[in-house]
Parts: sequence; structure tokens; C-alpha cells
Amino acid sequence: MIPLSYNVRSILRRRFSAFATAGGLGLVVFVFAAVLMLARGVEETLKSTGVRENAIFLRKGSTSELTSFVPREAAKTFAAENAVAVEGGRPVASPELFVIFQLPRVDGNGTANVGIRGITRDGWDLLRSKSVKLIDGRLPQWATSEVMIGRAARGRYTGAQIGQSITIARRQWQVVGVFEAGGAAFESEIWADADQIADAARRTGYSTKTVRLKSPGEFDGLRATVDADPRWNLEAKREDRFYEESSGPLANFIRVLGTAIAIFFSLGATLGAMITMYAQVASRVREVGTLRALGFRRRSVLGSFLVESLILSLLGAVAGCIFASMLAATSFTTTNWSSFTEIKFNFHFSPDIGLKATVFALFMGLIGGLLPATRAARLAIAEATKG
Repeated sequence: MIPLSYNVRSILRRRFSAFATAGGLGLVVFVFAAVLMLARGVEETLKSTGVRENAIFLRKGSTSELTSFVPREAAKTFAAENAVAVEGGRPVASPELFVIFQLPRVDGNGTANVGIRGITRDGWDLLRSKSVKLIDGRLPQWATSEVMIGRAARGRYTGAQIGQSITIARRQWQVVGVFEAGGAAFESEIWADADQIADAARRTGYSTKTVRLKSPGEFDGLRATVDADPRWNLEAKREDRFYEESSGPLANFIRVLGTAIAIFFSLGATLGAMITMYAQVASRVREVGTLRALGFRRRSVLGSFLVESLILSLLGAVAGCIFASMLAATSFTTTNWSSFTEIKFNFHFSPDIGLKATVFALFMGLIGGLLPATRAARLAIAEATKG
């Protein structure tokens, strides 16, 4: 076999064409990895919203909190189940009302659907305060028109700053605090007293009821109890699973559309790599003839040119992944198709995304170098040595 050092020296002698090819492949890898990071960012944001130890009650068939309805009596009944954890003699549960209101953007670019979550004092003290932290200001006073906003929503809408007011249902709501939730979708919402939100939205019940289980193993029994009760047509789901399922349609759309775009670009990059390799074969005819005259077989020449193509594609993969990983410091805003509200999330890079992008680049290099390498291997010794 032709030694690998030969291929490395050959690439270094043709720096411009070689690295131009690697750059084209790297650009495609960057697009491909960015798409996967975008879809993973949506999944991670919504998945982190839920906790495995929590169960959520909602109406059967509901795919989001927006379409669910839990009567107040049902919320009290199921909170008293034995599977629900108890703290200070009170069940660790949070009945919540989720509604949508339109708020004007601060940049003047129209309005946006913003999720408004109504919570109760017990729900905050016993459950939500464990995963949601106040980072600025103070908590809203219960039974008043005060709100706290998520970190991702801060400053994005008119009045969404501490000390200012936002208009919801023809009422002024004073912003008194800002919270964070570990990058979860909660950070794109506005939270207030559940009864006040119910009055403004003219709702009589809750959207969901979230409870903390005594142990994750208690979930199956609780789900069977809720499913067997015919009075309210409710079902129980693990909270993390529920929010993970909510990310499915949007993440799949981004992944399919982005992959289609990346494949389209890859055709151009593969063609560019093929042209470059053909040009190298044309300029190295005498070199190929010399290798054959020295006793190297056709398959050795074929393998050598394929190795060069794969080296270039690997360089492109490394460069593309490095630049794609820098996107992790940026955020992106889109509409969550499950709730039709705006959510803000970050690009998420992981080793499996880097592996997929590398395999994708190597595949492009293999396809782009196969035909030129085959042509080089088929050159006749006598004709090739003449140049």
C-alpha cells in the first residue's frame, strides 16, 4: 500500500485546491450540524421543563396544556391520592392554568403569543420553587395583579421589565420579579396568581395539575387510578415525558427540513470535491504512472486517492463542527407548535451530533473521490508515464 505520509505531503503541496475543497465540505457540515443542534435545542428545552418524579393530570386526548381542562374538584381529589408526596401535611401539588395572550414586541415587529401561567401559593411553595428560582425582584403578591416573568421573556415585550406594566385582558399587571428555570420552556412564560388569571381569561377550572410522587415507581398505580375514574375523563402522564412529546412535531420539522437543505448543499460540495480530485488526477498523470511502474497495484492507487479525499473531508468535518459548536452561545426564538407560543432556546451541541456530521462528511468525501480515484487507477502505465 502507498504510505499515508505520501498523501499528506501531496495535500500540502496543493494547499489552495485542497483546503478550498475542505472548506466547501466544512460549510455543508456546519449547516448539517447546526440543523441537528437546532432540533436538539428544542427537545432539550422542552424536556428539561418536566421532572421524572412529577406526574401531570390533563384531559384525555389533550396534546398540550392549552387544550386541557381539569375541574377544580378533580384537582383536589387526585392530589389526595396515596402516591402523591406530602410535605407539612399538604400534598405536593400545583394546579395551574395556562392561557395565551398577545403582547406587543419591543422592536415594534407586531405582536407575539405569550404563555401566561397561573399558579397557586401552595403550588409555588411546595413544588415549583424547587426547580424555578427568582433571580431578580420579588415574588408577586397573591390575589393581586402582579406578575413575574421568565428570564427569556424579559425585555422582549412592551412593559416586560421590573417596575413596568404589561396589558393583559384590558388590565395592567405590574412586573415585580424575574425567574429562571434551568433553561426550560418556563423561562419564556409569565407567571401570576391562578385565580387572577382565571378571572381575566374567564376560566372556571385549571389546565393541568402537577404532583410530586413519593417515588417514580408510584406512577403506574396513580395512572391506573386516574384512568379508571369516569367522572372527569382525565389521564396522568410523567411530566418529563409529556413535555418531551410536546417537542416532537417542531423538532421533527426542523430536522427534516434542515436535513433536506443540507443534502441539497452536499450535492454541490460533493461535486466540488469530485472536480478537485479530477483536476488532481489530470495534473498527476505522470506521478500515477511512476507509482504503477514502481510496482504499486491499481487498488493501491485507488486507495491512495480515496484516502486523500477522506482526509480532506475529515478536515472539513472538524472545521464545520468547531464553528457549529460556537452556535451553542447563541439563542433562537420560534413558535412551539403544541402551545402556539413563542419559546426561546439555545443550540445544543453534543458528541453524537459531531459523530453524525463527521460520518456525513466522510460519505461526501467518499462519493466525491470515488470516480476520480477509479480513473487514476485505470490509467495505463505506458501512457501515464508520458504525462
